[in-house]
Amino acid sequence: MHCFLVYKDLAFETFYVNPLKVADELPLGHQIPVLSIDGELRNDSTPIGQWLEQRYPGRPRSLPADAAERERVLAIDRWVSDTLVPVIMRLMLAVGEPLGVRVRNRRRGARALHTTVPAGIPLPLRLAYPFVIARVGFLRRMIAATDLSRPNSAVFATALEELLLRVAGGPFLGGLDGPTLADLSAYAQLALPYMAGYDGIDAFMDKPEILDWFLRVQERLDPGRPLLPRALIERKLPAASEHARVSESHAGYPCDTGSERETGG
Repeated sequence: MHCFLVYKDLAFETFYVNPLKVADELPLGHQIPVLSIDGELRNDSTPIGQWLEQRYPGRPRSLPADAAERERVLAIDRWVSDTLVPVIMRLMLAVGEPLGVRVRNRRRGARALHTTVPAGIPLPLRLAYPFVIARVGFLRRMIAATDLSRPNSAVFATALEELLLRVAGGPFLGGLDGPTLADLSAYAQLALPYMAGYDGIDAFMDKPEILDWFLRVQERLDPGRPLLPRALIERKLPAASEHARVSESHAGYPCDTGSERETGG
């Protein structure tokens, strides 16, 4: 949702919900995010994106006017929700990885909660978080939807290949000339954990075509309004100019992508 609002250049305030007080603090339902505009409430990212398009259709468009193109975008957005999001969550929780990687990644989640929730979260929960978070029901169901017979790196590589297929030769997903809510949703799934420093996410930086698409979306967003609070940013996103210089320096050597990865910080 953050990317939708930034893309449309709308002013907004962010309020973080305490996971121990969801029923008391969430103004609508039991699912985040929730957006309030002039007293009206919507939840769930895709319905929020559609609502924003209805209210602010020219700031700029995030859904095509053409019905067939719009359905194509919404189908890709469903793929993001059903496939890419579970894979990214699996990587963030480092399911099946060595204990040290699991604890390191999950501590980042505990730190994010403690940093963003007013007054923080209790010390016992911060300490227990790396060992209990993967047991949460909706996360277990999400991870179970992925191919658990394959390692995280292979599952992520497949998801990236499927993402590239959905670019369909165009600058943006669906072969379109401008970003849509599908691009913004997919971009956020890669950018947020990358910025937060999670292990295993940076593999997409080694995919030149994915990185090109990622940077095209990034160029449409205000860098002064980052996805994460600055206190949680461990890695800077690559600048398009840096990527262009690296790509030029490696012209004719498509397999040598190590320096591209370094530009990510």
